[in-house]
Amino acid sequence: MNSGKLKIASCLMVMALIFGACAEEDTGDPNIPGSDRDKFTGDWLCKETVAGTSTTFTISIVKHGLEDTLYVYNFSNIGEQDYAIWLISVNSVTIPTQTVAQIDFEGPGGSYSNNEINISYKSDGESVTAECTQ
Repeated sequence: MNSGKLKIASCLMVMALIFGACAEEDTGDPNIPGSDRDKFTGDWLCKETVAGTSTTFTISIVKHGLEDTLYVYNFSNIGEQDYAIWLISVNSVTIPTQTVAQIDFEGPGGSYSNNEINISYKSDGESVTAECTQ
């Protein structure tokens, strides 16, 4: 190889190293398969019980943003356009304090086991339990 081609090859290798070092770091893409959130996503049939009275409705859970965040549409049967936020860690669900559609919600939350989500929370101060299945 003559010296001109060697210089070009050397420059290309240096540029490849520089640009490779500048590559964007993986920041926890919510679409990476195998995420803890995958088992929570989809449509779920929920049986919610408040003061001894049960209601059944469907919720839709989708991944959002960071690795631990889910949007739960129609949570507590509030409407398909409205969503609550759940935070998950492996099989645990935490329901942070939030106001959705003028209703105040607060955890604690619950868990996922055997294709079922069991949660408890307060809705405008009333204790609620829900069992959700796919």
